[in-house]
Amino acid sequence: MPAPAEFARVAGIAAFLAATGCGLEGCSTSPAPRGDTTAGDGCTWQQLASGPVQLRARSCRYATGHWRVQAEPDLPGFALWRDNERVATVIQWFPRLPDAPVDAILPALRSRGYIPNDAECVFRPATGPAAPRTRAYHDIRPVGARLARLEATPADQIPDPPCGDYGWSTHGVRYFLTDLRFPEWVLYVNEGQDGTLIDAGSIAPR
Repeated sequence: MPAPAEFARVAGIAAFLAATGCGLEGCSTSPAPRGDTTAGDGCTWQQLASGPVQLRARSCRYATGHWRVQAEPDLPGFALWRDNERVATVIQWFPRLPDAPVDAILPALRSRGYIPNDAECVFRPATGPAAPRTRAYHDIRPVGARLARLEATPADQIPDPPCGDYGWSTHGVRYFLTDLRFPEWVLYVNEGQDGTLIDAGSIAPR
């Protein structure tokens, strides 16, 4: 049986998701009116910047704590925090040569344990929030035997992400983006299952 502290942690996260008004379809990433810093529901919009990236994210104070997105230069990227507890990575960037394909970062993802260390998890085109034409979306999908195992999952079961923490999942929104405005970077974006406070459509180069 989970310890009381774990029950409290899960209950806190559940309360946060309820307070944000998110559902299984995810949270709205619609921008606030120009000049308006109020997001409602105890939240305010903040403009964040670190490394090559800037974006808008909400900072929310609920009974469960202060939920916010903050920069982590050592990652490098941004993470979701509740008070002093790190909840999840929401954005991370990986270097590549400007003319290299997105696949160029696969060795780095494998070496850090973000995806399995084999050739059965590969980049595929994906969809994402509305964005400039300079942007393309990708996710990491299973192929071969790994795909066959996924397809064999009983219909009444939710499979684990077949390509690890940074791969495509049936119960969360995460993808990679490339943008001609910063061709030397590939960004990993995690919108979670019920939102991670970021306005993914606002991601832009600094």
